[in-house]
Amino acid sequence: MNSTTSYRFWVTCPQGVHGLLKTEIQQIASVEVGDWHKGVTFVGSIADAYKICLWSRLSSRVYLALAESNEVSFEALEQLVGSIAWDEHLRPTGTLKVKFSGHLPEIRDTRFGGQKVKDWVVDQMRDKHGARPSVDTDKPDVTIFAQVARKKMFVGLEFTGESLHKRGYRQATGPAPIKENLACALLYSAGWLAMAQQRQSFFDLMCGSGTLVVEAAMIAADYAPGLGRIEFAFERWLQHDNKAWQELITEARQRRVKGIETMPVVMGYDADGGVIASANETLKNLGLSTQVRCYQKPLHEWEMPTHRVVKPGLWLSNPPYGERLGDKPLLLKTYRKMGELAREKLAGWRVGVLTSDDVLAREVGLRPYDKKRFQNGPIETTLYLYEADESRNEVQVSAHNEQVQGFKNRVEKNLKQLKKWQQREQVEAFRVYDADLPDFAFAIDKYGDSLHVQEYAPPKSIPPQKAEQRLMLAIEALTEIFSVPVAKIAVKRRERQKGQNQYEKASSTRGQFFQVQEQGVKLSVNLFDYLDTGLFLDHRNSRIWVQQHSAGKRVLNLFCYTAAFTSHAFVGKASKTVSVDLSKTYLKWGRDNLELNGGKEGPNHQFIHADCMKWLAECKETFDIIVLDPPTFSNSARMTDTLDVQRDHEFLVESAMKCLTADGVLIFSNNYKKFYMDDALYEKFDVKDITARSVPNDFKRKKPHRCFEIRHKF
Repeated sequence: MNSTTSYRFWVTCPQGVHGLLKTEIQQIASVEVGDWHKGVTFVGSIADAYKICLWSRLSSRVYLALAESNEVSFEALEQLVGSIAWDEHLRPTGTLKVKFSGHLPEIRDTRFGGQKVKDWVVDQMRDKHGARPSVDTDKPDVTIFAQVARKKMFVGLEFTGESLHKRGYRQATGPAPIKENLACALLYSAGWLAMAQQRQSFFDLMCGSGTLVVEAAMIAADYAPGLGRIEFAFERWLQHDNKAWQELITEARQRRVKGIETMPVVMGYDADGGVIASANETLKNLGLSTQVRCYQKPLHEWEMPTHRVVKPGLWLSNPPYGERLGDKPLLLKTYRKMGELAREKLAGWRVGVLTSDDVLAREVGLRPYDKKRFQNGPIETTLYLYEADESRNEVQVSAHNEQVQGFKNRVEKNLKQLKKWQQREQVEAFRVYDADLPDFAFAIDKYGDSLHVQEYAPPKSIPPQKAEQRLMLAIEALTEIFSVPVAKIAVKRRERQKGQNQYEKASSTRGQFFQVQEQGVKLSVNLFDYLDTGLFLDHRNSRIWVQQHSAGKRVLNLFCYTAAFTSHAFVGKASKTVSVDLSKTYLKWGRDNLELNGGKEGPNHQFIHADCMKWLAECKETFDIIVLDPPTFSNSARMTDTLDVQRDHEFLVESAMKCLTADGVLIFSNNYKKFYMDDALYEKFDVKDITARSVPNDFKRKKPHRCFEIRHKF
């Protein structure tokens, strides 16, 4: 091999960058570029491949193609590897590493696939030279690339080593850095290359650790991204042409010196002083700190700089996306501020915003002239491109203002109506809104100085983006009504839960437990970590009734959840309590609640981990008060059978009544809206529907449960 003969190369890139990469490679090396299933392929010299490794801002990895096959089988793979003269690429006593991907019937594990390829290579070398290379996973002489795709197989050599997005300049990053090659894809898509050549300016007003600023500066300075790397994999390759490589390095350094002298203004800003310091350190290491600078300044305080001569150009930012539902409302004002700055202070500029959220993008208030999709790690994102020109039509971002005001009015009206009741009853946790307006289908509960917002799943007729926008606008309104930060508003989607879902933690947890009081009873709640909060507010009246009637009584709490009824019974001087549930998590929570009120688990206050249906069938004790509040449906794997409250309530009630003293009372409730009591139970027992009494004032608008007092007939 030599530096002028033509060979085929494969080049990988981030998803969504393929088209830009083809153009870039053509501009760098003037070679023929085609499509490849993981990126692009080109035919060129070894020197051309060196140029791509040195100058490509978009590539991830470059491979020298050695062999490929249209036959996909284990035997064909062995023949493919064996067809390559491996002694042309590494010494018999050299070192190698194999990167294998794909699978075959005989190869179900990539490690095994890599092992087989390695065996075939070293066996060939040993047969030809009497010596065999060894494996070095850290710094091998060559890294062999072997892939089994759906219709083809490929074997080649990796030319790059570490991915090309690792330029060698990054020392530390902020909380969510963007990869360097994706940053360049955004810059190219926004037209920065041509703008830099016209000496137009670049801003990133939310620059974080400065990746976009650094990459924009390197493009403007004609600074080869590969100059900062310690080495490339091809430098240890047996056929490496060091003379050609050093000539390219020398040329790149000369271009860098000239480019830095003539580069335009490039500046970054961020509210976080720590990441700004990191960004400026990177610029210093690159020799760009004189021409490029990042400053600590929040977005809402930004003003056009006056210490530099600025020519209208490009503002490109990668602001927070708010991947967690509860974080997004906090960002509404940020995106609105971006649009405000663009219109008022950056007229004539081009603006680019990368986000995963269309609702947030609309808050910018400008009509995008183009949208381009990119994959930022695991997140699907869109680059929105705008012209900050007052003559362009502004998107009406306040179309829902009237509806939002109506929502605010309703919540404030509810609060006013509940105020005297809440103060009289000394209630710290209560419902303030429950889908009163059809356009704002949420349940909103106040727990102390925090809010719990549950969004009812919207009907299919309402686009998800529209529903999400209303949710965010509503939460923004709630921060104003209650004077609480978004961090104290838990946001969840309310859907029918099956099986153990109700007993599971959310995907991310905070561990934020705090106490609320109810009729003097302390109860622990957690608004963020679980699908429910630990306290069913609609059963408040029933809990207080149990507290008022428990003195000297034995109380059984079935399907006890966090045992709030038990704590009320204890404070009410019950002589004994037994709490039964299938969840160990909630039983522990119940014990904690009891301890908050001065109680402790023991013979008189028992917590039993069991299937309530099975436990009831075997129970031999009797109780004066029994609380039976089963879920509507459960198919937990830990239960011996499924539970359907409509189907099984007769068995549950009859089993509970066997454990009830002659003058005792069973409080039976459930939240199945279509529930009806079996006639046989009315015939056997004294059944009284007390729903009107059990539903508290804050739930009167929508009755969330049915509740019955059941006694023995005499």
